[in-house]
Amino acid sequence: MASQLKDRRVVAAKIEVVEGVAETLSAADGGILAIGPTVSIDIESKERKSASASLSPYGNVSGKQSAKLSFTIEIKGAGAAYSASVKPALSPYFRACGFVEAIDVTVGLEKATYTPASTGIPSLTMACYEDGVVKKLRGCRGTVKVSSESGGVVKAAFEFSGVYDGVIDGAMLAPTYESTVPPTLLNTPLTFDAYTARAQSFEINIAAAVAVMDDITKAEGYAVGVITGRRPTGSLNPEMVTVATYDYYGKYKSAAYISLVIGKIGSTQYNRFKFTAPKMQITKVSDGDRNSVAVADLSVLFARNAGDDEIVLEFD
Repeated sequence: MASQLKDRRVVAAKIEVVEGVAETLSAADGGILAIGPTVSIDIESKERKSASASLSPYGNVSGKQSAKLSFTIEIKGAGAAYSASVKPALSPYFRACGFVEAIDVTVGLEKATYTPASTGIPSLTMACYEDGVVKKLRGCRGTVKVSSESGGVVKAAFEFSGVYDGVIDGAMLAPTYESTVPPTLLNTPLTFDAYTARAQSFEINIAAAVAVMDDITKAEGYAVGVITGRRPTGSLNPEMVTVATYDYYGKYKSAAYISLVIGKIGSTQYNRFKFTAPKMQITKVSDGDRNSVAVADLSVLFARNAGDDEIVLEFD
């Protein structure tokens, strides 16, 4: 009997035509370079507490069945002009985390933009192929946390929740993996309003809340995962400066809105991207230290402008 190898894993996903109805996955639905994929299966075990002359317990029965799939990816562009068929590899995953995708095909200026959505969020059929075993989920929606530090690759950590769709033996997929090399967080502008800050790292947590909806008509007791809300937060650690240069504490005290831009990250067309937030607010300023230099450790909230626009990811 051959042992299963931890690193022989492939993540695949496909947008569902009907939410909660499983799609058939193929090699074309894989290809994303997932880091540390993990499946967590939750099958409720219901006790039967009937009274009897014996103190011995009766056996449990199985109840509702849900699952989570978590993994991290490197954020990178498609490496070619964006179109209806050429998109960043993260496209279906970001969309199922509550973003709407817009592709601009203006020749020479092609771009892909991901903006928060409150309706029309697709669900995914997903699977993790684990060296001969296939763990399947359907009706999945999720949340994502983006982070990086100076000189590092920007990464997106996903967590999807959905309906457990079984574990079976099956051959590994043989997808064509994305080949674009990710840019690193170097030579990257970071601006608060018109002020260019010097920071070492950042984090953006979309913090979407996902509820797996009960349904007694389904064999698993659940129908689909649904995003019920989001409250995007994050952190940044710019060097501390004088109040005249930039007043972090004044912005914190007044709950002022700050226009944030991170990027562009990368310099090669079709493999560069940026994050923008029109109304970031500082929710905490803490004293920090980086190589004996004073740092303003900021906790932040990304608030709406017109709505469904609090944090935008744009590839060009």
